[in-house]
Amino acid sequence: MKKVLFSFVALLIFTISIAVSPAKAAYLPENDKYVEVSYEEARAIADLLGLKGVPLGEETARISFEVQEAMIAKIETIINKEIDHYYIWLTVNGQPVLGIDPPVVLI
Repeated sequence: MKKVLFSFVALLIFTISIAVSPAKAAYLPENDKYVEVSYEEARAIADLLGLKGVPLGEETARISFEVQEAMIAKIETIINKEIDHYYIWLTVNGQPVLGIDPPVVLI
């Protein structure tokens, strides 16, 4: 009897953990867009995003991507919905310097 009860409780916990796990954001890199901008334009946008004083380059591209991915995951947990998204990569001389995520909520 104890084995049956333990098995039932374990199965119930497993089922609940799957059912209430937060949705994962679906990053759709195939939809990414690349927009060439001047250094000055990229600098102004980076400053608006809170990256004032951080030198533009691969590091700002990585930071902007990681911060937005983390934010999307938190939002999804709160609203319990998946957000498909892609990035608009701002480039200077062909090199990505900032990733900007325009999210699309799935209903």
